[in-house]
Amino acid sequence: MNILNLINQDVSSENESGRGMVTLRLLYIVQFVVFSLDLLFAGWDTFVYFKVRILAALACMILFFLLTYHIRSETAVVCYTMFTFLWLLEMIPCFGWSAGMQNYFIPILMMCFFATHGSRGFKFTLAVVVLVARIMSIFCYGLMLPGVPISDISNRLIQTANITAVFASIVTISYIYSHRENEAESKLMAYNDRLVKEAGTDQLTGLFNRRKSLEYLADLERSNEIGTLSIVMGDIDFFKKVNDTYGHDAGDEVLKGVAEYMRKMCGKDALLCRWGGEEFLLIYAGKNGDETYDLIDKLRIYVMDHPVMVKDTEISVTMTFGIAEYDFAGNTGITIKEADEKLYIGKQSGRNRVIY
Repeated sequence: MNILNLINQDVSSENESGRGMVTLRLLYIVQFVVFSLDLLFAGWDTFVYFKVRILAALACMILFFLLTYHIRSETAVVCYTMFTFLWLLEMIPCFGWSAGMQNYFIPILMMCFFATHGSRGFKFTLAVVVLVARIMSIFCYGLMLPGVPISDISNRLIQTANITAVFASIVTISYIYSHRENEAESKLMAYNDRLVKEAGTDQLTGLFNRRKSLEYLADLERSNEIGTLSIVMGDIDFFKKVNDTYGHDAGDEVLKGVAEYMRKMCGKDALLCRWGGEEFLLIYAGKNGDETYDLIDKLRIYVMDHPVMVKDTEISVTMTFGIAEYDFAGNTGITIKEADEKLYIGKQSGRNRVIY
């Protein structure tokens, strides 16, 4: 088992988040490595003079690291807090105040906030306790010299090692907790975006659905900047015959094929919508009826000249369209109704045509 698998190994308790335990294990590893460096820089005399407390600290550190695999996260955080606090009280006399051991109060405070699930009041109470302990350490240990003389260069190396360890601990805690939250938030936002898109999209054709087109028109009307607007209602001619002859699966392919033709011929100019069944709504903002007529007639001819391929079968279809230009005295609902009426006229007068 490599070190990463060891750190990420699940706890034995059920319903436990592995995030807190992974963080604690990394913190113990950082403290163990830096503590070993502190002893190396301080020299053999420091180890001999404080041998009992140093060995006890190392043993407790290993013990609490191993306990993270067998106890609950809340208990593990309490153990980490107590151990680190007592470790500081025991080690400051060994290395002196200038070694920077007191800065480990910062990771303690961060773990109390991030890794515990208590109330806000409970967490702020812990913060006050940590603050009081930090202040008391100044009065008890401020300006304390090492128990055994340490050279100036060794003292600076120890201070550098401890500051680096505290910085690494802060980065570890911040990254693990913020990364998971940001990742979850990103997934939620992506999921919400997908839901919004699906709510306004026809699943078969990929065009907007009726709801989306009505929202779009309502937004235009509310903006008071609706300007020139043409609405087109289109319908595939004799679509029931396509379903009866080739089957509903083939009918679906025809709908998708026609939708693709509409995207190709009109996508840059219009908002395209599957209105329902074989009916389509096209909204041309900024174009009058005459301009829209030219574009729609090109679409009609393109659909007529390009059969939809369904497996090895070519299925030819035509479309009929009705065009209505927005009347500023009315509303878009009336314009849609007018386009639908003109579509009906086109159906009654022979199909495969554009009525304006």
